[in-house]
Amino acid sequence: MAHTAAALGLTKPNVVEPLQVSFAAIGIEPSDWEGDVLAVAVTEKDLCRSPCSSFENAVLKRLDSQLGGLLSEASAEEDFAGKAGQLVVLRLQGQGFKRLGLIGLGRSAPFTAAACRGLGESFASVAKSARAGSAALALASPGGIHGEFKPNAAAAIASGTVLGLYEDNRYRSESNKLCLRRRRRRLLRRTVMYSLPRY
Repeated sequence: MAHTAAALGLTKPNVVEPLQVSFAAIGIEPSDWEGDVLAVAVTEKDLCRSPCSSFENAVLKRLDSQLGGLLSEASAEEDFAGKAGQLVVLRLQGQGFKRLGLIGLGRSAPFTAAACRGLGESFASVAKSARAGSAALALASPGGIHGEFKPNAAAAIASGTVLGLYEDNRYRSESNKLCLRRRRRRLLRRTVMYSLPRY
């Protein structure tokens, strides 16, 4: 008589595919970038306005001009002051990017690895909520991160982004996979872009 092993009723985990995300530093103006989501990390100081109520920060001023004043209107209506943890995402039409997100940094640019990882996690949440295929992160004031800390800051932001994108789907019947990708000529790769404006 053949004996068969009794099923114990344990759940067998799904095969876990590693998260495939690639990063690239690009040297273009944030307003010229094309993709699904452009996220701009801003400090409270970056949101200072001139008497004619336009932004004093060059990156925000250029984006606001490109959007016909929508950025300044939205930040005023949403009471976005650039405080740490604040987040605003706008859906756009007729631009190179479909959504624009503002991520608040607080009083100053991130100057520790932990703060940079937090920025990466916030960036990932913007990309995930928009179900983006490509996303770019720009700092409104890149000069706030000192030269010797920039490589560590970029690595910490990338690390935080990967942590923010990760989802444990081992025991789910259907996974919510996010594919971040970039089109370059006819090559299709998954990517997140970390954009540093020119100095």
